[in-house]
Amino acid sequence: MKYYVQAEDEIKQRRQANAKQLELRRLEISQRFAEYKQLREIMASTGAKLAQLILERKNSDVQKERIDMIQAENVAASARIKELLMSAGYPPNYLESIYTCEICRDTGIADSSRCECYRNAVRRLAAKGINSTSPLVLTGFETFEVELYPEIYKLNEGESLPAREVMRHNFDYCKNYAENFHLPGFGLLLTGRTGLGKTHLSLAIAGKVLEQGYNAIYGSALDFFRKVEDEHFGREKGNTMDSLQSAELLVLDDIGTEFTSSFYASVFYNLINSRMNYGNPTVISTNLSMEELKERYGERLVSRFVSMKILKFYGNDIRQIKRFGSSP
Repeated sequence: MKYYVQAEDEIKQRRQANAKQLELRRLEISQRFAEYKQLREIMASTGAKLAQLILERKNSDVQKERIDMIQAENVAASARIKELLMSAGYPPNYLESIYTCEICRDTGIADSSRCECYRNAVRRLAAKGINSTSPLVLTGFETFEVELYPEIYKLNEGESLPAREVMRHNFDYCKNYAENFHLPGFGLLLTGRTGLGKTHLSLAIAGKVLEQGYNAIYGSALDFFRKVEDEHFGREKGNTMDSLQSAELLVLDDIGTEFTSSFYASVFYNLINSRMNYGNPTVISTNLSMEELKERYGERLVSRFVSMKILKFYGNDIRQIKRFGSSP
């Protein structure tokens, strides 16, 4: 409920700011053109006269003629104001009402229902509220150090791969994904052992997407699922599931670390399925392999990952390398 109230306050502040800007424009023009004040007075008086005639509710030819004359006077004054503006290089609509949302004209109501700008404000405010409670801190691409990954990483006996090259590709892919984020879009699945930078890059994506004005929510899967569970069973108030479903980008960190339960598995599937139906991308990081994900959540959910870009992370624990200063 508080996000709806906050959205209404935001729209009210928007109206007030636009009204103030319009008043400043009128003051600017009145100081520049002495004639403008007279023209404004004419338009105000013709408006009052028209209102009075309409209230009289007479249908005589004389009254119709008077109404036509008053309207013509009003139109002439309005046209003269536009002439003054254009002669000084202003756009002809410089003194017209200013609206941030042309659909609802900053009322929050369009076609007898809530305008999309109001609903977007509610979603954005709810996302901001959820993010404010997240223990995760947004990072940037500039602090991701590809050089810390080994040039060659040994997978098992007799098999190795160029880890640094792979991680440079992952880094470039995530950075390009964030910089060219769009809707509808596809999600990312970042997989690999702990400490390889999956959370770093997923939060860097969230930060860049937020900079571009999109509605993004980020946090640990365990925290989100617990909150949804508490709200579902009445232990807390809120509508976290709706916020997670409607966010333009959702970052789910550490999938697979939450307790195994049929409820969490159901929440996870419904969340991913609905987001894909909306065309809202999800960035998922996990320490589990595809086989482990399938065993834990079932083939039905894992099959939804097919439309996502899967990036595999390789190397040694970067946090340990930074902490102890060892080289790759």
